[in-house]
Amino acid sequence: PIDGTIMEIDPVQSSYPASRLYKAIQQLDSPATAIEFIRLVREAVFVFNQNISDDKILKSIVQTLYKNNKSINIETIFDLANSTLGQQLLSNDFNLVRELGVRGFPTVVIVNNDNQGAKIVGARDLNVYIDTLKKLSSNEKTVSKPLPDLELYLKKQHRLFSKEIEVMYDIKQDELPNFVKQNLNPSVYIAKNILGENYYEFILS
Repeated sequence: PIDGTIMEIDPVQSSYPASRLYKAIQQLDSPATAIEFIRLVREAVFVFNQNISDDKILKSIVQTLYKNNKSINIETIFDLANSTLGQQLLSNDFNLVRELGVRGFPTVVIVNNDNQGAKIVGARDLNVYIDTLKKLSSNEKTVSKPLPDLELYLKKQHRLFSKEIEVMYDIKQDELPNFVKQNLNPSVYIAKNILGENYYEFILS
């Protein structure tokens, strides 16, 4: 769900600060944690109507990301993000985008171990991705991974919206309450609602 009124009451001036933090987290921690950060940024601006160009908001997001991980110094992340190196890391991504000829959003570039690649532009059907993977894996059998257990999936994502669960598990909107009841222990999550859509948050132990 998207609120959007933030652009009327407190317009986001730039996504660059969040992008530089993404690169800093990627560099100092891991690509997986950087993706978790971007997820929180998207939720902040689209759902919870927060200005992600505000340093206080960004600091709050990073603190949420690392609230159970004391091995990373948050100030070090901000220092790198605001440094010349932090800007260079982001510029490197922009350069790669130009080298790959990416001009549309979304664009997914897939490269195999033989350095053969394919570029998929725009919103495309799942079968387009499956066919592309099969073509690039001609010497290997492509096998779909089983769908993740809902409880483990929620634990990994921390927060899931109804629509995400419906799409992931291919269920209808009216089937969702029973599906959640059958697949989630009530002690591990809190159900909330925003903008007319339910969402589920994992309770950290």
